[in-house]
Amino acid sequence: MVLQQRMIVFALAMMLGLTGVRGAESAKLTTPPESLGGLRPGTLTLDKLTAKYGKPDVTRNGGLLRLYGGAERSNAYGWFMVQNPNYTVPDLAVETAPDSDKIDLVMSIGYDGFKTQKGVACFQTEDELIKAYGKPTFAFAAPMNGFVLRELYYPELGISFDLAPTGPTSDRQIIAIYVTYPEFMKRAIDLRRNFIRDGVGKEITFEYDGGKAA
Repeated sequence: MVLQQRMIVFALAMMLGLTGVRGAESAKLTTPPESLGGLRPGTLTLDKLTAKYGKPDVTRNGGLLRLYGGAERSNAYGWFMVQNPNYTVPDLAVETAPDSDKIDLVMSIGYDGFKTQKGVACFQTEDELIKAYGKPTFAFAAPMNGFVLRELYYPELGISFDLAPTGPTSDRQIIAIYVTYPEFMKRAIDLRRNFIRDGVGKEITFEYDGGKAA
């Protein structure tokens, strides 16, 4: 990862980690069709991940699950797939509800080693994403630490993508991928619509009409 990519991903992780909204539990959850490197909420537990990747490199209370339709409180765990002492954002991160071993959210943040079911990974271009997945059901944009973050949602698949310019041009690349239950992803969209009503960010779904990025 180049320095500018690293700075943008770190800013994203810091900003999202400090932002909270109220989430909720759901009585019925659907295992998402999508996955990251075969890792899929609804079929995955922390014990299974630990057996595969070893003890988490990062463990903390609180994370992003509340921003993606899940419990307001959560436990976050992260693994570094590539050792780099100058980089502090885990390549693979997952979250569980309190007192649960069940993985509710799987994330790849600034790491291209995990691909989706359609073969998409971090640092691929926006055009490549749209070619693979088509027009997003919902798209959200918000200013963040000197750049504009775009979030593209495909709730029926249980997946969303964060995009931002990572080089000298305005071309956007995927900087993070999130997989959770379709019910949670739909709730995440509702949360963004609440943000918009509160004056934070805007909906840009119309820019992707016709399945082509603006």
